[in-house]
Amino acid sequence: MSQPETNSSSRGKSRREGGKQSLYKPSRDERDRSGYGSNYRGKNRQSANVDIAPPTILLKTRANETRSLSPVHQVKSSVSGDNLSRNAFKIPARKDDSDNTATVIMTAPVKLLSEDLVFQDSLPEFLTDNPDFLVVGCVGLQWSGKSSVLSHLAASNCRNIVKQTMFSIATSHLQMKGLTGTIGLDAYVTEDRVIWLDCQPLLSAAIAEREIVANYSKDTYKENLPKLESSCVGTSMEVQSLQLLSFLYCICHILIVVQDSLGDPNLIRLLQTAEMLKPNLASEDSVVDHMPHLVTIYNRAQPSDLVPEMLKQTHKFYKMAFKKSRLQISSEQFSDSLKTDDGANFVSLLDWTSANDQWTSYEETIPQLKAKLLALPRHSFGPAGITEKSWFSFAIKAWEAVRKSTLMMEYARLLQ
Repeated sequence: MSQPETNSSSRGKSRREGGKQSLYKPSRDERDRSGYGSNYRGKNRQSANVDIAPPTILLKTRANETRSLSPVHQVKSSVSGDNLSRNAFKIPARKDDSDNTATVIMTAPVKLLSEDLVFQDSLPEFLTDNPDFLVVGCVGLQWSGKSSVLSHLAASNCRNIVKQTMFSIATSHLQMKGLTGTIGLDAYVTEDRVIWLDCQPLLSAAIAEREIVANYSKDTYKENLPKLESSCVGTSMEVQSLQLLSFLYCICHILIVVQDSLGDPNLIRLLQTAEMLKPNLASEDSVVDHMPHLVTIYNRAQPSDLVPEMLKQTHKFYKMAFKKSRLQISSEQFSDSLKTDDGANFVSLLDWTSANDQWTSYEETIPQLKAKLLALPRHSFGPAGITEKSWFSFAIKAWEAVRKSTLMMEYARLLQ
């Protein structure tokens, strides 16, 4: 029993001696906390006794002593150097030049603006990266024959006038019901890269009635119809027509105005107001805002209106009406018939079903009119080199600018 006491006293003595010699050993708890367990020591001794085999290095002799600088040399030898550099930076989503030549041929018009005047995206599949294109829009009052005239102009062989039209027309059955053929904005692209746009009738009572029916259910429509003010219906119809005209001013090279009467004051006032409310979309590259050629077509003209003296008075009237306008209402292509430079872009069309040997028939006037339209100078919408696809993107921005125009909202507030 005396031996453990001697050992404990010697350990205490060695601690008191300080820096000379330390015989202190940690306790079992301290050894467990510090990681000096028996299992741990056993594992270390076991791993130390295992013989580690030296690594085996495999060497492969190269056929060529030249070092491969990049993975590009792994391409097949059939690819040339020019094609290799082109494929290295090729974007998969972009079509090559061979795909651009194979354009999709359109068989029927598509909607650019739906019946609710919502922009549609069904046209880009028929567009290409071609910068040499022409956009021709057509507007007119209800049942003026604008869709028929535009269909005959857009036909591949406009010399053969047929009753089958490309755009929807108001047949006699629809006219008896008070309906119209075109609702919204239809687009058709021909093989000669001309984009024809057929707009719904301006100031149309049928369009106004359709909107009223859409805003009310069948039960409440009959109750609220006598309570609706005519000024409210007329205001919405006029504002919608102004929006469509301003939009076509922005995106068209040529705007055709079809009317079945001479000098309609309501139509002329609407054209002037739309020009005033048109948003300025001039880019940094173009100093002047784009304005289209304005071509007026007098459809179903009477032979008495084709007298040379009457034609001169008509040209003078349109020149005075658009004297302060920025619209291009005159050109050399349409002034050759009067042998004067003061003529406006005005064309008279006889009824295509009537036969008259004294005046130029409808079948002969349509090809001449199309040739004049294609010969008009094409002013750019913005930066030089705009293509068909970039024009579509520009049209989206133009419609948003027209719909959100503060001038249009203020004018609509003044009409109420």
